[in-house]
Amino acid sequence: MSESYLKKENLTKLIEAFTGGGGLFIAPTLEDRQIFYRPVSTGAEITFDYIVPKNSHKELLFPQTEVVANYAIGKDAVDVEGVEIDPPETIFFGIRPCDAASVASLRSVFTWDFIDTYYTKREEKTLFIGVACTAADDSCFCTTVGVTPDGSEGSDLLLKETEGGNYLVDVVTERGGEFVKRFDDIFIGPEPGGAVDGMKPIVDVPVLEGVDREKIHDFLKNTDHYEKNALWGEMARKCMGCGACTFGCPTCHCFDIIDEGTAFGGERRKNWDACQFDFFTVHAGGGHNPRDTQYKRWRNRFMCKFNYYPNKFTSKGCVGCGRCIRVCPVRLDITEVMEDISQQ
Repeated sequence: MSESYLKKENLTKLIEAFTGGGGLFIAPTLEDRQIFYRPVSTGAEITFDYIVPKNSHKELLFPQTEVVANYAIGKDAVDVEGVEIDPPETIFFGIRPCDAASVASLRSVFTWDFIDTYYTKREEKTLFIGVACTAADDSCFCTTVGVTPDGSEGSDLLLKETEGGNYLVDVVTERGGEFVKRFDDIFIGPEPGGAVDGMKPIVDVPVLEGVDREKIHDFLKNTDHYEKNALWGEMARKCMGCGACTFGCPTCHCFDIIDEGTAFGGERRKNWDACQFDFFTVHAGGGHNPRDTQYKRWRNRFMCKFNYYPNKFTSKGCVGCGRCIRVCPVRLDITEVMEDISQQ
């Protein structure tokens, strides 16, 4: 890991140099008094005062909807033509360590038993520039699930903010190092004599008391707790099944394939789906639904995060970003469920 220095005043220069070659530069922006990751063309469009944006990087790598094939219905046959994508080279600037850690989570799913090239082509063209956290709120719980506010997992470069608003740059990956060399007139060495302005302290996000991930995992592995434990109904009775938690989550990855068109042809689309929706597991043909009540659907999401994922992958099912807590209209807090199960 090596270090260089990025002055905030040089961000516009970096953006213009990168986008001038056809690249896409995405960063946190202020929109309708809320923070979103959006494409930018100048440094002035970037906001630097944020916890985590309302949306996650997932929207870039795994769009909410996209066409995967076009079809035409003829008299004797249906012609289907797959859609190839050629994503632009992309910089994701300002991604928080929790979001960066979840890149591996998406990759695990989309390269597991089938290589989803719609995902992999986008990730291969994307360089992640993380920014360590100097602030947090009550919904942040990254340290409880093994992520840290200055963690480098998933980032190609990790920036740490100085008191003067500039950045000390840690080169995390070989690709990040190549990027720094490519723009070596922007990523400079420390000031003469090795002095840089003082560093802003990394925020302290305490591990939640009463949460034990090992106990949670052991509880969820015990099949006796799946159907017979009344805890699920108690914990999830407020859930409305709106799906806001899954759509905001950077690791949730469920999608549906649907044909949209006319009697003559149309598009086959890949659309986000959510395990919290009523018809998510309705079986074709007979209409049987194994998760016919909301608590079963909510139980599935919790099981996915803390049982199915850790059993199948080395990446994380939950990165503690807190988006599901912030967007829930009935304030169903996943950390309270983690505490309840830890005490069982």
